[in-house]
Amino acid sequence: MPVVPFALGPFKLADLDDARAIWERTGMWLRPSDEREQMALLLERCADLQLVARDQDGAMVGIVMGGWDGRRGYVYHLAVELSWQRHGVATALMDELETRLRAKGAMKAKLQILSGNDGSRAFFEARGYAVEDDCEPWGKELVPGGAPPAHADPAAPPGLRARASARSGEAATPERARGEPRPTEG
Repeated sequence: MPVVPFALGPFKLADLDDARAIWERTGMWLRPSDEREQMALLLERCADLQLVARDQDGAMVGIVMGGWDGRRGYVYHLAVELSWQRHGVATALMDELETRLRAKGAMKAKLQILSGNDGSRAFFEARGYAVEDDCEPWGKELVPGGAPPAHADPAAPPGLRARASARSGEAATPERARGEPRPTEG
């Protein structure tokens, strides 16, 4: 396979539309936290952990976002344009992000992979990441509509929504997303 030139650089808020387009084309589940206002907050907190890859013409071909809470590093939204996959872009982005997290003092990096995303599972497993089954991922919406569970989020990929509904035993309704109780059975 020929070497295809690309360069890593910082993600800027002006890049958000291009990033969202890549995320959408690669099937990523976008949430309210992926909107401009929330991304601006992420950039204020840790701009140096938001990275893009660009081709020789300057077009964005990959992106990874990172977080650092003072203890752990976090990996968010790694995505590479379909035509650029298997050219080392994701590896280069992750190598750089992990280097930057180590420099901050992070001893561990964590991430979440959507159920059914076997490509991401294989990629991260090959990098030494492993499923941590000694704890359960829990979350709470702090702002109504900020991050509804998959089974109740119309923006969630349909396959994920169906699997989440089956696991939760819940119908995917707005009422359930708001945490309203089930109607009693008559």
